[in-house]
Amino acid sequence: MSEENQPIEQNENHVILERREKLKKIREAGVAFPNDFKPQHFAKTIHEEFGALENDTLEPKAVEVIVAGRMMLKRVMGKASFATLRDESARIQLFISKENIRSDDAENIYENFKRWDLGDIIGASGVLFKTKTGELSIRVSHLRLLTKSIRPLPEKFHGLADQEVKYRQRYVDLIMSDETKQTFITRSKIVGGIRAFMVKHCFNEVETPMLHPIPGGAAAKPFITHHNALDMQMYMRIAPELYLKRLVVGGFDRVFEINRNFRNEGLSVRHNPEFTMMEFMRRIPITIGSCNLLKIVFVMLR
Repeated sequence: MSEENQPIEQNENHVILERREKLKKIREAGVAFPNDFKPQHFAKTIHEEFGALENDTLEPKAVEVIVAGRMMLKRVMGKASFATLRDESARIQLFISKENIRSDDAENIYENFKRWDLGDIIGASGVLFKTKTGELSIRVSHLRLLTKSIRPLPEKFHGLADQEVKYRQRYVDLIMSDETKQTFITRSKIVGGIRAFMVKHCFNEVETPMLHPIPGGAAAKPFITHHNALDMQMYMRIAPELYLKRLVVGGFDRVFEINRNFRNEGLSVRHNPEFTMMEFMRRIPITIGSCNLLKIVFVMLR
């Protein structure tokens, strides 16, 4: 460990110890991981439905929402505080004061909130309003700690700058970067779109073996493993082609597979030894040729 990184790691370890102590006290109180909180709204939906309304129109509606997510920012200002909550869809601001909390133990709840840390997962409910700066916010009436975060988040102003950490600890990158998260969501929609398109054109989705007795289907170096029960050398598949062909021989007219392949080769930002591939086979020619079929898929995904 370099001298430059040593103080950072020591400081992080100190923070982790402090948070573990907080978690210990929460466990002793019997409220460490409540599972009865049911969020009913997403931040993105709230912004879409009510973000354009002026406060004079919004407040009389008394729109009550229930949300849950990770606390990304917190500003404690005496008797009132603001926090930014990030759920799966977007971020939304919480306005928290003991006067608005509906509980006989409001003061204690508010004092506990002030000790919560960034990264904690919290649940909140309350009425929507807009601040003087026009930011859509929730005036919190009920507040709960749902999960205690042990590790601190990366420094908030610079985010996650270490590329090595970004690639090896994607969960940290996902917490800090909305752009990275959107990439994952886009990928999911692309895979779902391809799958729906293939099914629409009467292709049957299948799953073929990941472990092969002999490597085949592409000219690539395989990963090698050993099957203990059969006492034989096996290969992680480099392509599903041979097994898809067997399905066609067995009587399927059209099959496709979206799954993982493994190739024991070089690493780069454009090539990973483990990757997802879609491959399809057809026995009887169809009106749309194979090349045209792929063209339609690419046009559809634009």
